[in-house]
Amino acid sequence: MDVASFIIAAIVHDYKHFGVNNAFLINTQSKLAVRYNDRSVLENYHVAEAFKVCTSGDEFNIFKGLTGDEAKVMRKRIIDCVLATDMSLHS
Repeated sequence: MDVASFIIAAIVHDYKHFGVNNAFLINTQSKLAVRYNDRSVLENYHVAEAFKVCTSGDEFNIFKGLTGDEAKVMRKRIIDCVLATDMSLHS
């Protein structure tokens, strides 16, 4: 499950990126910055949008076949990995 979580996080970490950074979104008071309270705006957006796809139906559901607890653990690991890509948290 760890390896699968890391691979999925790597695949989705920039899903639907539109070419601006968090500072730009925060400074322009974008809807996304407001939604995510100016914290890891793009990273939260990428993972949330990816989960919409990854849970949209049986053919795409990455959690299909997992127990409820396994799905929670995997989801948390994916979120943690994607949020860790926010470079402002690395100084």
